[in-house]
Amino acid sequence: MKFEYLKFSCNVDVFHRDLDMIVRFYDGSREPAEEEIVNMVIADPGYGYLMLKYKGDAALLSGFLNESVFASDEMVEAAIDYVERLSPHSQNVYMPYHVSRFKPTSYVEYNGEY
Repeated sequence: MKFEYLKFSCNVDVFHRDLDMIVRFYDGSREPAEEEIVNMVIADPGYGYLMLKYKGDAALLSGFLNESVFASDEMVEAAIDYVERLSPHSQNVYMPYHVSRFKPTSYVEYNGEY
């Protein structure tokens, strides 16, 4: 699947649990192939995640998006709209949301060798 906004496009993975879903935005060209997962792999977290969680007759949408990619409020809104369109249950549902933009500052990594 693809998310597109103006001239930007990225891959999307959707993970379901009952009606709830998590949507991962990422660059598919940076994903290691199975045969590459041998010695040292950089597990790229992608551009961020949005989660849609249903609570009775309402739903909550939250998540984190990388501000270097999702640089404008309009682009974040486009990602929110994209997630809402993925769920047929989101029509006519009260759905407050909170999406944080983050700037990666460091990371913790384990490659299986130490």
